[in-house]
Amino acid sequence: MVWLDEKPLPRSSRRSIPPWEAGMRSSPRLGAVNVALVALYFAPVWGGDGLRALTSPFHGFEDPVHASNALAGLKFVIAIGFLAYLIDFARALAVGRDVNRETLDVVLVLAAFTLSLWAWAALRAGDAGLIRLHATQFLLLSGAMIVLLIEQQMQEAGIGGTSRRPQPAAPLVETAAAA
Repeated sequence: MVWLDEKPLPRSSRRSIPPWEAGMRSSPRLGAVNVALVALYFAPVWGGDGLRALTSPFHGFEDPVHASNALAGLKFVIAIGFLAYLIDFARALAVGRDVNRETLDVVLVLAAFTLSLWAWAALRAGDAGLIRLHATQFLLLSGAMIVLLIEQQMQEAGIGGTSRRPQPAAPLVETAAAA
């Protein structure tokens, strides 16, 4: 694969990649898979909660913590954002490229902000079940953010990952002339 800003290496200087290494290079990073699993949880749960709160005329009376339609709408929009990330993740997995980092960052920041708003209302109400639910969801989101942050720091430092750009490498087998 050739990036737009680089020239391909001549065939003689290309290093042949063993099949097991090629398989590892085409697999997605841990952070992207972790966020995809988090999105698989949040998309239906928050989407269902947000849609139910927006469509039910009695939802605010049944659950006073979730009475705000603005918060319910924001929760529904973030669920759609998680679905957009899942689509981007599936597409990146099929094509063999990295996921769009901007989509991922925006969805996670909005989810953390919305979760803090929902948790604040639950803390004021004093409902222990809702507090546990929001604490669990907060830990799920913050764990995904921490994995992404560490992965990004390691990638910037050049530790533990393969670069997407081809690097000139020594041949796998030494020739008789070099020995």
